[in-house]
Amino acid sequence: MLLQHPYLKLKAWVRRIGHPNQMRLSPLLVVLCYVSMAWTKKISRQERRKLVMRFNPTRRFDASTNVTTPMQVGNGNFAFGADVTSLQTFQPFSIMSNWGWKTDAYPVGRTKEDIEAYKGVSWLNHGRPVQYDFGGPPDIEAWLRSNPNRANLGRIGLSFWEEGWQETQTVTLAGLKNGSQTLDLWTGRLESTFQLFGAPVSVQTACDPDSDTVAIVVSSPLIKKKRLGLFVDYPWNEGSSKFSAPFVGFWDKPESHTTQLSSLSGPYSRFRITQKANDDVFFTHFGGDITIRRHVPEAHRYFIFPTKATSTLALTVHFGKEKNLDTLQMPSKIISNSAESWDKYWTETGFVDLTQGPEVESTELQRRIVLSRYLLRVNEAGDLPPQEVSYL
Repeated sequence: MLLQHPYLKLKAWVRRIGHPNQMRLSPLLVVLCYVSMAWTKKISRQERRKLVMRFNPTRRFDASTNVTTPMQVGNGNFAFGADVTSLQTFQPFSIMSNWGWKTDAYPVGRTKEDIEAYKGVSWLNHGRPVQYDFGGPPDIEAWLRSNPNRANLGRIGLSFWEEGWQETQTVTLAGLKNGSQTLDLWTGRLESTFQLFGAPVSVQTACDPDSDTVAIVVSSPLIKKKRLGLFVDYPWNEGSSKFSAPFVGFWDKPESHTTQLSSLSGPYSRFRITQKANDDVFFTHFGGDITIRRHVPEAHRYFIFPTKATSTLALTVHFGKEKNLDTLQMPSKIISNSAESWDKYWTETGFVDLTQGPEVESTELQRRIVLSRYLLRVNEAGDLPPQEVSYL
């Protein structure tokens, strides 16, 4: 005798007790039903993989696509937001880390001692005076409210050129044909493909599970023709604007901070860009068969090119506060590390299969659970709790 599916048994029970909505169950009941089923049924690695990849976010894009929706790769302590090109070509989606904080300059005429001596208003509370952190000098109060503030660590995107790296060329989203993007949830790899200037382009991005490092692999005949490269740019982050949405920094205030390019020795880590914002210093290390040039000294945009006549531009980019970096793994190793780490995450942690129910809602719930678990690991599974979480 075949056992009746738990979902059908639950619906039959609802009918017997005369529920007014006999043929539809609340999402909570569906989840509870399938959680109980998950306790008694082992879900194999192959089943998990098939189920997770069923919900891989995929989008085709053209000139009418909403480019304000990012996708992400990350590891809990570090997250890289990407537009439809799997980089930040058209939108400066942020690159952020748990350690990526900066402090603004003190208000005009104020010193560190003034900040430390700040006192807010004192109100009687149950007959006794209580000091509150507001109502003091407005400029100091505003500074305390804004600092320290999270820093967008940079922006990496595709750069387009006239043939021979002669001049940059402006390309809009409309110039990309047959565009498609897929986030492989099982491996944590983001990939975009499209046609540009009549040639195919493929972009892959992945994040290392144990460091603030991304691997970028761009493949296209346009690279060999010296028409397609990469750029990296750095914004100025201002604490007074950190609550503005979406805030990814100011790109028109190059005078507010400095960046410097250094060429390094070693087998793989070849370049370092040092960004100084007030008293905070951030370092970006680049590794690969690449060269980096800065065309406008006053700007903070640098261009990345291959050193060989090749159709592939592959590099590793590490963000950190350490000036010296001992090792920088190759892009293929980062992509492999990402796949291994995500495979372990999906295989060895709790898992619920809701897709066996006959109702559409069960599949939709499964989709939301899978995507939520991906975003949870990218943004909230780090060493520090997310800022919206509080503990009593």
